[in-house]
Amino acid sequence: MRQKSLLLALICAATPVAAQLTTTYAGVQRDGDKEVPASAVVAIENGRIAMILKGLRSARMLFDSKSQVLRIVSDDDKSYFDLDKDWRKNADPSGMMANMQKQLDAMPQAQRAMAEQMMKSAMGSMSQRPQLEYVWTQDRQTIAGYECTRVEGMRGSEKVTEYCGTTSSDFRMSDAERQTILDMQGYLRNFMIMVKSSDDATRAFQWDTKTDGYPVVSRCFNNGKMTLELTLQSLSRKPPSEDMFAVPSGFKKMDIMKGPGA
Repeated sequence: MRQKSLLLALICAATPVAAQLTTTYAGVQRDGDKEVPASAVVAIENGRIAMILKGLRSARMLFDSKSQVLRIVSDDDKSYFDLDKDWRKNADPSGMMANMQKQLDAMPQAQRAMAEQMMKSAMGSMSQRPQLEYVWTQDRQTIAGYECTRVEGMRGSEKVTEYCGTTSSDFRMSDAERQTILDMQGYLRNFMIMVKSSDDATRAFQWDTKTDGYPVVSRCFNNGKMTLELTLQSLSRKPPSEDMFAVPSGFKKMDIMKGPGA
């Protein structure tokens, strides 16, 4: 029995157990000639993710896979809105078309022709937008003490994001944690289909979760110019605080489709 216990202890010591992972970053954010310090905290656990970014603006993205809600919080405006499973379904082009058609059917005939033309124009611009694709380069670097590979996030010929991913066991995640990231990115992908341009808060820390490589650097680009660069400062396996996932009291919930007060 004693030998069996010792063997189990040695196995556990040799194979790090994936647990909650919290990483912190620091860097700069740029808007034209203006440059300010920026920081980020990314906390990942089974079923939940919190991303807190501060720079030109302060924002948070809070994902709960069990509730199927991605909450985007603006600390500057003291407001937030939710992307739930119904919104995600309707954000899909086929779901959007069906939802828009239902609204058209309810309109007076005099308004319907103009609305149909606007709908076709909106759907056409979305269908022409290239999907985000990850391009793994041969560029290997050592950043914050970790060897990593540079990966470019491309929309057609335009680079919109970039990261350097490490395969170090320090960042090992469980299958459930990795699936939580994939689920969150699905919500973000549909959100970015809906808007023509997304700010750095929604583009930062988008990475190819289907392939090993946790970002030690995350960068955002706009029209060929880097707008955000964040470099790893620390990592922790301690459970994140509940405050990270909570919206402060007094923040106003917005309806992204209807506007404030809904």
